[in-house]
Amino acid sequence: MIRDANILDFADGFLIHACDSASAIGELPLDELKVPFSLVAKYTLRTALMEVISLGAKPLSASAGFSNDPEYSQSAIEFLMSFLEKMNVPLVISTEKNFETSQSGLSVSVVGFAKDIKVGNAPEGVSVYVAGSPKVGDEVVEEKEKILSFDDFLKLRAQKDIGEMIPVGSSGIFEEAKLLAQNSGLEIELEMDNTSIHKSAGPSTCVVFWAMKKPSLNIPIQKIGTLRKKQHANR
Repeated sequence: MIRDANILDFADGFLIHACDSASAIGELPLDELKVPFSLVAKYTLRTALMEVISLGAKPLSASAGFSNDPEYSQSAIEFLMSFLEKMNVPLVISTEKNFETSQSGLSVSVVGFAKDIKVGNAPEGVSVYVAGSPKVGDEVVEEKEKILSFDDFLKLRAQKDIGEMIPVGSSGIFEEAKLLAQNSGLEIELEMDNTSIHKSAGPSTCVVFWAMKKPSLNIPIQKIGTLRKKQHANR
């Protein structure tokens, strides 16, 4: 079982710990991509939350570490606090108070708990889908309508017919789909002929998942392929 999270097995369930980071994105002189720092906080937090929730866990606590001073970080801090307050998730924060910085940096960590985790257990022949589109860099701002929203992600996770779900990051759709198959001892028979399956999805702008049937939600969803038994090479 491989995921971008620590999964700790306890007698009464599983503790899930995930994190994400971003650098050189913000409003400082040496930032490569100039966007509001609060937007950086939004996507960094969402990535960590999606990893925890996708596994079937309820977020319990979050932390944010800033490589910048409190004044510059304030807008991002306010966003994180407001967003997490709505989820009843406490937040602990650390900022840089000793040195002046010229480039933005942020890391967010989320801890959650689940009685059972949604990993593996896919039956042979089940379909694999992707919701949302892979976007990175400027595209996250300029093509945000093609990104899977956090609310739509929650709707997907609530569907009983959906099994394991993996947020897609820099490795791309195809690599995450292979991981999805691997966690169930299967392999992916690819049906999606599109160069975007190898493209980075940046801050988890899409998710892959297996499902017994295509979800009937008003969300752009494409079939990637089918999970099959592994073909053993002839000896």
